[in-house]
Amino acid sequence: MGDVVTSVTVTGLGVSDLVREVCRVLERAGVRASAVQPQRASELEGEVLVVVGDDRDVLRFLHSGPLPEASLLIVGLEPTRSFLTSVELEDLAEAAAHLVEGNFRVEQVPLLRCTADEGDSFVAVNEGAVFPKRTATLMGYTLFLDGEPVWGDRADGVLVSTPIGSSAYALSAGGVLIHHDAQVFQVVPINSVDLTRRPLVVSAGSEVRVSEIEAEGGVELVVDGLIRRPVGSEVVFTRSERPLRLIRFPGRPAIAGKMERKVLLAEENLPLPPSARLVRKVLEYRGTMTFEELLAETGLPERTLRYCLSVLVARGVVKRTNDPDDFRRKLYQLRR
Repeated sequence: MGDVVTSVTVTGLGVSDLVREVCRVLERAGVRASAVQPQRASELEGEVLVVVGDDRDVLRFLHSGPLPEASLLIVGLEPTRSFLTSVELEDLAEAAAHLVEGNFRVEQVPLLRCTADEGDSFVAVNEGAVFPKRTATLMGYTLFLDGEPVWGDRADGVLVSTPIGSSAYALSAGGVLIHHDAQVFQVVPINSVDLTRRPLVVSAGSEVRVSEIEAEGGVELVVDGLIRRPVGSEVVFTRSERPLRLIRFPGRPAIAGKMERKVLLAEENLPLPPSARLVRKVLEYRGTMTFEELLAETGLPERTLRYCLSVLVARGVVKRTNDPDDFRRKLYQLRR
């Protein structure tokens, strides 16, 4: 059980109308709610911060400044497979009643610190990944765990995910689904040439080192799909000093439901080529995109991307529409 909550602060990126609506719902339930700009939200300490938005919005907010010390109540805009969301918008009134009664718990979610070449360091909510900069290029690397070599590999890349991130890119890359409350990380080789390379689940207290990296054209570190930095020879992944504090409510089959939806998603993806599964995941992550945006985000060759989109559209997974601002351009989005 948590402390009784009678006041909260509400924020969100690019959703000002929804922030005001969330404030009204909370006020009607007896919770004082005040809206703040996202850049001020990280200043809050020891309070409840309500963050409104879809997965991409929430990740952008978390990367926009220092990690908030407040407990986060993340309000999703629609039913989601994400482990980040505390409550969906349509259920917010019920959740507000739980806040007033102190009928919730605060989950301490481990985050991942990604350090490239003993220099730039970033905190990942979902995953840190190492990829060749040049498409259709294999990357050689050696994986070390707490200083001990585990394997050498050649692959399209390798990622390390948090428990929350296990339901994101890691799952599409062949990783396992980890309960969000587990204190572990997982290492997922991406399209390894060695079929014996499988996802490796490690303690969150471990140091994972991707070293001796080599790839024609160089490699880069990609954090949560939002941050890209060039890498010289190695990236070190460790547990971040500060966890993400997420509010969870009782009596809600949210985790079981999300796991079930993830399993159904995996079944939908089974007949799809790996490149088509990648395009599907990018669209799930980013929302509506143009062909040019998909080309830049996926790194796929143009011909491959066109084939993937034709398969996804034909199977009813992706919807193709005209851009209202330019009818010569097509927009692609997942069918909900």
